[in-house]
Amino acid sequence: MKNLKKIKFFDLKEESISNKLPEVIGRKEEIQRLTRIINRTVNDNIVVVGPSGIGKTTLVYGWIKKLVKDEKYQSMDFLQFENSHLYDFNSNSEDGEYFKGVTSKVSDSIIFIDNFGKNIYNNMSLLQNMIDLYNEILKNQETRLILAMEPYEYNWIKNEYPSFFKFFEIIDIKKQSKFEYIKVLESKLPKLNKKYRIITPTPILEEIISYTERFPVLGQLPQSAINLLDESIVATKVLNKKVLNSNILSDIVSTKVNIPKMQLNQDSLEVLKNLEKTLTSKIIGQNESIGKVVKTLQRAKLGIRNPNKPLGSFLLLGPSGVGKTETAKIISEIMFGRSESFIRFDMSEFAQEHTSQRLIGAPAGYSGYENGGALTNALLKEPHSLILLDEIEKAHSKIFDIFLQLLDDGRITSGQNETVDACNSIVIATSNIGVDKILEKFNKGENVSDEKFIREEIIPELTKSFRLEFINRFDTILIFNPLTVSNLVDIAKLEVSKIEHRLSRHNVSFGIDDDILKDKILSLADPRFGARPVKRLIEETCESLLANTLLNKNL
Repeated sequence: MKNLKKIKFFDLKEESISNKLPEVIGRKEEIQRLTRIINRTVNDNIVVVGPSGIGKTTLVYGWIKKLVKDEKYQSMDFLQFENSHLYDFNSNSEDGEYFKGVTSKVSDSIIFIDNFGKNIYNNMSLLQNMIDLYNEILKNQETRLILAMEPYEYNWIKNEYPSFFKFFEIIDIKKQSKFEYIKVLESKLPKLNKKYRIITPTPILEEIISYTERFPVLGQLPQSAINLLDESIVATKVLNKKVLNSNILSDIVSTKVNIPKMQLNQDSLEVLKNLEKTLTSKIIGQNESIGKVVKTLQRAKLGIRNPNKPLGSFLLLGPSGVGKTETAKIISEIMFGRSESFIRFDMSEFAQEHTSQRLIGAPAGYSGYENGGALTNALLKEPHSLILLDEIEKAHSKIFDIFLQLLDDGRITSGQNETVDACNSIVIATSNIGVDKILEKFNKGENVSDEKFIREEIIPELTKSFRLEFINRFDTILIFNPLTVSNLVDIAKLEVSKIEHRLSRHNVSFGIDDDILKDKILSLADPRFGARPVKRLIEETCESLLANTLLNKNL
């Protein structure tokens, strides 16, 4: 080991004996596989792939700690090279030649390089240089090389230099169980609590895991849970409390995820029970369609539906202004609580085939590759989201192929060849296809939600724009009713109450004569335009009245 003095490294065997390496919680399958691979005759090098914070480094450290205690590996060296100091090495320079010479003499060892893709990603010359250097290690059959990197880094290197990985086995790090995450927090608690000695009950640890699973914006488990526990302990001390409780924890989470504390603490089962009542109180005239949406979402959240699909996928048809987009917004608000969880795409912006790259990202080697796609980036940041595809019929047919996989398997493949989970999302597409037939049936006083009508009249219209396999991927096709005058009056009153609530600081209320309101609406009512003209009337009338009142008051 003395010959390595010019190269920055850590002796992991010494650190393990000194008890400086962490224990690994769970990960039994991964540990067994690591051990099998390093004992193989060929391809005994490993790439550990997983997002930042999932525990790649802890896995390798904990595994090495187990090996050091095993008599079979007593003669083996365990080293960690510091990758960053090699970035300036040129494979043909004096330092590079020294590195090659040293690594060729290292015997019976495991060399671990953490964050291998750091600073290399999207830098071709640096990548080539690093590969040249590490190829020297790969030539030494007595040395096993273990690299840790994130998925996007692995996919990029694989695309640029696929031959580099031919000597490696790939281990993808998966999420752990809630039980294991709690055990991770319990193992970290003594160190985090050493300074303040705050009492932290096990149910609080369970709450922390629940919050970090519910709000991916907090970060990748288990690191996100460790960070939240650490901050909660400090907050408890600042408040001069001795016990970390749910109230303190929810205050922190509320601030971090930007959700009101009252909404954060709502009972999820109660939300599900009241979902239909809440929606029908805000969306007028669409009770039948809303009922079908609610039943699908309830089955999904209760774990009855196929878990390998989105929570629900709906194709909403009907005239403009009848509540299709508003329904999506309200469902997102109720189910997920964060404005960032409402992902809306105006599909008329994707009328050209090449625009598919804007959704999933450009393939490797193309301009903008490193930026990713709008849809995949949003889902990576907020897996618990509602995806609204507004006026989907205006998109290019190539775009529909992207959503086949999402609707069927609850996942989508990005331009970087990364699989993005969409099983916790809700997908709603809206369209005006078949509006003439819907209006004709409605004007006859018939039920536009009739299954036979949808099957015999509407689906043939849909197949003019979509392939049948795409249509069949949706859980339900729903038709939103054209609005009656009675519906429009109720919507007008609802809009007035919204304005009153918005202007509550002025202590404003509006007195409305029902007959006058109805007469006004009769002059505006048109089934083709829905509630939009009525909403504009209410906004202009109420806001103008208030503006005049405030101006006269201040004169």
